Amino acid sequence: MQPEQEHQAVASEGDLDDGGLLGVEVDGQRIVLAKLRGEVYALGAVCTHRGADLSEGVIEGEMVRCPWHRSGFDIRTGEAVKPPAREPEPVYDVKIEDGQIWVSRRPRGT
Repeated sequence: MQPEQEHQAVASEGDLDDGGLLGVEVDGQRIVLAKLRGEVYALGAVCTHRGADLSEGVIEGEMVRCPWHRSGFDIRTGEAVKPPAREPEPVYDVKIEDGQIWVSRRPRGT
């Protein structure tokens, strides 16, 4: 695949403030973008515990907190770091080009 086919433009860089979350969709998959200290991360947006939308959560330290039951997921790795969730979130590669945020069409490792 060509690089532009491996990634999809999902938002403008200005759509995401530092410390903020933004829900997007890539090929039918709900993804949450998180910006922390100027770096943009992307992980699955459906909580592995009960299916809440993680884009409605908050960033605490280096994790996104689920808005329903307060599960925590590491923004960088997708690892479930606070219960009740036990299963990790898939993570996606992110690149920024010409002010656009691009997210890989497939999670890392697939």
